[in-house]
Amino acid sequence: MAEVEELLDGVPVRLAPAQVVRARGERRRARRRLAGAAVAVVAAAAVGIGSWAQLADDSPRTADDSRDTPVVAAGPNPFVKDGVVKVMKPSKLPMNASVHWTVAEEEGRDGRMLPQVGLYEVCKWRGGVPDPAEYFFQQFDGKDGARARYRVSRYPNVKVAGEVMRTLRETLNDCGLTKVDDSRYQGRAGHDGPWLELTVRQWKGWIGVVETQFPT
Repeated sequence: MAEVEELLDGVPVRLAPAQVVRARGERRRARRRLAGAAVAVVAAAAVGIGSWAQLADDSPRTADDSRDTPVVAAGPNPFVKDGVVKVMKPSKLPMNASVHWTVAEEEGRDGRMLPQVGLYEVCKWRGGVPDPAEYFFQQFDGKDGARARYRVSRYPNVKVAGEVMRTLRETLNDCGLTKVDDSRYQGRAGHDGPWLELTVRQWKGWIGVVETQFPT
């Protein structure tokens, strides 16, 4: 199993399956406990042990195996190193010099899966896509109410990840965000909501999203 590095003072924490994270999130929303944000890995440790087995599996595959077809990003898996899931350091988030991002510490979490975008329901989102096989997220707080979220999802293969990407682009468009380049989107949620900036990366069956949200 892969572990998460540079988190919780170096103590390895194993991640929960996507369905466990979803069920826990639904229970929290039902109890109206989405008041803050925190690192989802802590929640994963609380609900049980999940498998991230073979996340960085680079074993040879046949030429017609679509799972091994690079999409967008070439080279090694950008989300995993030596079988370890790479977490996001606050200093690597956009505008850190002025926003001063810190890992969120409050219990409430908005760790919903793609194609949902925008924290705390600021964007309507399109459903109808498969849940990821494994899922990881972190949340961050910034100056003057700024929020950020980093999510990594692993899907069974490139085809499924491609379906999620298409629905994600539709969700971004519906929310009023504009495509800046192949990987970046920005705009006001619902045209008059908070300002959102997203960076989306896909590698084979993996999708990673860095999301920053600033109040109106």
